[in-house]
Amino acid sequence: MKIIDLTAEIKEGVERSLVPIKIKENIYQGVIHKLVMSSMSGTYLDLPGHIQEFDNYLDAANYPLEKLFWVPTTVIHLNRQGREREIKAEELQATGISVKGKGLIIDTGWSPRSIDSPRVCFYGKEAIAWIISQGIELFISDVYENHSDPQGIFVELFKAGISCVCIPVNLARISKPQVKICVVPLKVAGAVQLPCRLLAIEEDAPPKKSPNRR
Repeated sequence: MKIIDLTAEIKEGVERSLVPIKIKENIYQGVIHKLVMSSMSGTYLDLPGHIQEFDNYLDAANYPLEKLFWVPTTVIHLNRQGREREIKAEELQATGISVKGKGLIIDTGWSPRSIDSPRVCFYGKEAIAWIISQGIELFISDVYENHSDPQGIFVELFKAGISCVCIPVNLARISKPQVKICVVPLKVAGAVQLPCRLLAIEEDAPPKKSPNRR
């Protein structure tokens, strides 16, 4: 089994302080962290209620864990070299990958840490419809929307009851077409968007059965 951490580090909004802790004749320094950050810090989970019009009364405290833990997920790696900005449905279909399970990862090759791979692509309306048609409940991608000409991907995802994870990293490290995904947010009542830990698990292939000997 191989565990791949797809989580971006959070480096801002963390304040460190020391608190004396006296135990018998010794005084120790307890380290306390104050966390002040946006719900979009690092890698973060978006539940449908992130858009108020699609609030289904599910938040980080009561969202079904089976929709976040050990989710069978299909992985699509796109080769976008030489392609136009818009990701179209035929580009996704041309991969020949059959989507299985309730999760879908699409890796477009964009990296937030690479100045050589600027964020230039986005999902067009037909691609968004194709993604929703796969019957998934969890969508993960390194790109989503074209901010100068929004296509409404979050509206369509949330309307369909699909949650998503934004700003994943290390997607290229996934080598198998099928993985298990674990999304681990804090149990914050009322929060419909918040940072999370995102893990992909590549399971070992089952051992081959040896032929029966006579």
